[in-house]
Amino acid sequence: MNLESEIIDFKREATERTLSSIKNLPSIPKVIFDVTKLLNTPEPSAYSLSEIIIKDAGLTTKLLAIANSPLYGIKRKVSSLEFAILVLGFQEIKNIVTALSLADSFKISGDKNFSPFDFWIHSMVTGSAAKGISQHLGFDFGSDAFVAGALHDLGIMVIHKYLNKHFNEIVELTRNSNISILEAEHEVLGMSHQEIGKFIVEKWSLPVLLCDTLQYHHEPSMAKVNKELIAVIHLVDYMTQKLNVAAFYWDEKFELDTSILPLLNFSSEEELDAFIKEYKEMFIVTAGAIRI
Repeated sequence: MNLESEIIDFKREATERTLSSIKNLPSIPKVIFDVTKLLNTPEPSAYSLSEIIIKDAGLTTKLLAIANSPLYGIKRKVSSLEFAILVLGFQEIKNIVTALSLADSFKISGDKNFSPFDFWIHSMVTGSAAKGISQHLGFDFGSDAFVAGALHDLGIMVIHKYLNKHFNEIVELTRNSNISILEAEHEVLGMSHQEIGKFIVEKWSLPVLLCDTLQYHHEPSMAKVNKELIAVIHLVDYMTQKLNVAAFYWDEKFELDTSILPLLNFSSEEELDAFIKEYKEMFIVTAGAIRI
């Protein structure tokens, strides 16, 4: 092992120790437990479920905005929470509530290097697009695609909140050099936001499918399982940069992993580019719809 590798390993171990010592990691939001408890009863009703969710006005507004976004794929206007539950079904509503609640649980304040609003728009557009585009491509991931897309960059929030000094070092390093964010993360932390995101969702005991997506969404060729879903998240993340809609600066030097082409049944990069261009207007409308 050379000196550079030893230094990276040392930084990685230090980062893991810091993450393991976090005492105030957000807990799973209560609404998720309440929704899960209700859905485990013999005969849950749309009314009972809506009564739980509607107590949180912000969550309700966001859920309806997502359901009505053109990329999400619902063909009719969803005007009320109860109707959304009837149209989408209990499990899909639970998954949307889970993603929205977890994404909102960190309560991060903005600063010169981080805009929570821009991050939120990027996350929600990625989730909505992952849901709609996966259906377009013939995959039946259900609302798992939305959850994975909405939470794919969870590790960035963790770095900003709990490793803020390092967060700012990463930003400065990319501004003063030609390296990507992923390279800067490894240089400063010994690991990337992908691995940090996986670390957190494992702490929360969330599904393995979500862990895989967070860990490999920039490098889908490295994934051993859930390859198609990870490929879709990678594609949509890339699309926000390519279309310059709901893009987040952390992805500025985003490189397309062309291994996703055969996985998603594209014959060439040219065919993929044409596919991406068709979605620009829907990305714009969706970003506008969820700016709440």
